[in-house]
Amino acid sequence: MRFLAALLVLFPALALAHGEENPGPHNGHIRMPGAFHTELILGNDQSAHVYLLDMNFGNPTTKNSKIEIYVKNKKNKVAFTCSVMDADHFHCVPEKKYPMKGDLVVKAVRDNAPGNEISYKLPLSAFKTENKTEKDDSNHHHH
Repeated sequence: MRFLAALLVLFPALALAHGEENPGPHNGHIRMPGAFHTELILGNDQSAHVYLLDMNFGNPTTKNSKIEIYVKNKKNKVAFTCSVMDADHFHCVPEKKYPMKGDLVVKAVRDNAPGNEISYKLPLSAFKTENKTEKDDSNHHHH
């Protein structure tokens, strides 16, 4: 299991084979920072909802878990304040408005298992692989 996690950290293209190109169970964007997945949903108010999911994209938990989030670009770094929401995910509010170009960085610990720092490129893209042209995938559904 550790070997697989190390491979996924070293080879992001392999991570795409593990579901990152598809929406998560809450229709959010998926990353795999370690032996678990994060699912990110950005609100219109720039707040973030983050689910810490198991390896099978299920069982969201906040128990023995924590997250840190910030947005960075060449000029700014904006931190978020995160709190538990409905015991199954974190709700994170930015300290101020941030530009929608840059990286949203998440550092997560799920049930005492720390993950690597991961990044979501802003603006979040439609669900696609890196090699496809950008298009509207609003009719795409998770299988």
